[in-house]
Amino acid sequence: MKKKTAKILLLFLLAIGLFYRLYGLGQNYSFWTDENHVAIFSRAILERGRPVLANGYHTGAYQWLLYWLGAISAKIFGLNEFALRFPAAIFGVLTIGAVYLLGKKIFSRKAGFIAAFLTAFLNIEILFSRQARPYQALQFFYVLSAYFLYQASNLKPQTSSKFWKSKFIIGFLACGLLASLFHGLGLVIFLNGFLFLFITNFKNLKKWLPGFIFLAIIFGYFFRVQLLSLLPGLGKINNFFYYRVFLTHHYLPLTLLAGAGGLSLLINRHRPKENQKKLLLFIIFLGIQTMIVSFLLGQPFTRYFYPVFPFIILLAAHGLSQLSLFLASLVSQFRPAKAGQISQFQRAVRANFPVSALPKRDEFLNFSISLFLFLILIALTAWQGKISLLPQKIYSLNADMQEIPEVDWKKIYQFAKEKLAQNPQAILITNWNDLPVWYLGENLENLYLAREKGQGSLAVDPVSGGKMIYSLEDLEKLVEENPQGIAIFDSWDNLLLQGANEYARENFKKEMEVDRLYPVQPRFWPVNVYSWGIEENKK
Repeated sequence: MKKKTAKILLLFLLAIGLFYRLYGLGQNYSFWTDENHVAIFSRAILERGRPVLANGYHTGAYQWLLYWLGAISAKIFGLNEFALRFPAAIFGVLTIGAVYLLGKKIFSRKAGFIAAFLTAFLNIEILFSRQARPYQALQFFYVLSAYFLYQASNLKPQTSSKFWKSKFIIGFLACGLLASLFHGLGLVIFLNGFLFLFITNFKNLKKWLPGFIFLAIIFGYFFRVQLLSLLPGLGKINNFFYYRVFLTHHYLPLTLLAGAGGLSLLINRHRPKENQKKLLLFIIFLGIQTMIVSFLLGQPFTRYFYPVFPFIILLAAHGLSQLSLFLASLVSQFRPAKAGQISQFQRAVRANFPVSALPKRDEFLNFSISLFLFLILIALTAWQGKISLLPQKIYSLNADMQEIPEVDWKKIYQFAKEKLAQNPQAILITNWNDLPVWYLGENLENLYLAREKGQGSLAVDPVSGGKMIYSLEDLEKLVEENPQGIAIFDSWDNLLLQGANEYARENFKKEMEVDRLYPVQPRFWPVNVYSWGIEENKK
């Protein structure tokens, strides 16, 4: 693929990628629970100039940068779903460019473009680009940090000072810092970088080690909250199956091609050291993330693996390119050719992508087979429902793994808001602390949270100011003391007070059951809204 053609195609991908990510961004589905967390702190910045709630609660450095970007966007577009999701959409587009940049540098311009195309149109990539969450920013910085690392690994510093002044090292450190301000998993970038540089540049390690130790101390201090957030899951080894299913069932064609790409790096003998370095980069980024999210984090969520998903895409793009070159070389042996052309093609195969030296007809043959394989990959991915051929307003959070209820929280809390306004003495009982803050306001006087005792022993929730209920006895007593109330119970949340839903079904009036924003998906974890003693609006 020629340089000019690649630039034009990349600009097209960036433009259409932006369109897919902005299309219906603020329509048809409300914030889910974690997005509300970002929303309330972004609103706090607009109201009070810093990400601190009215009751003084704050999260320290955790997701700090995401709150500020949300606030800036809300200042421009208004305080709504579109505005708070807009930064993620921009990071999604930037990720397309970063994937192309890394793929071109490590493999080839063709592989970079294939990877960028998949990044632009895969449902999972569009989905996370349309949420007010930090994972798209994390993914962007993971990919960009890998690019800087690979460049830095080729440096041969004479002194440590020259190494640390390198623009690639500065870029890598900046990626780690910015990623950490979005989420604690951003700290993994530093671990990735240390191991990669340690292995690839062992001779220069003694020159760099003091700098790494100094940075480790500094970042360990400022990001101690993020580091401590990883500790609760230590020792849990039940998540690996979850991610194996994610890769082998939902993205099997990509996974197989990624395996082929990794194998080609392993067996290619033309540039053994360089290919070993490339393979090592992927092993470290994919391996460390997989171990952390599988064996250290308590809950198996796709979003924790998502930051390194482009590395699967990149290996798959490389595997497709290598496979097409191999098949083209086989086909070329069964047709008449001028002397030297077949051997030239074979040399191209061994040389790992110098296809520009091929005769014109072999270039065309390789391109044709590449296009054919690429179309098959797209067809298989589309058949699995994993790629968007047309833009959608709703991309299901449960498309790959069932992780969260997809309900219209706006509808639920609009109902609650109207009923509470008509019945000022009524109380509200729920199980999520950030949803009522976003939809009903801060410091609600009549808010109660029904949670399992194992979550803690606080009398008052620090986020919402709601009073905690830890037992069915306390719930029954509360209902007896308050003749009017609304109960909103999420059947997904395993921290909801055990038996709360059963008690509500037996003793309250069921107002509504909300589920399935996405019409074609099965039913998962409906949210039930109950009431007792509520007077109907008389007009």
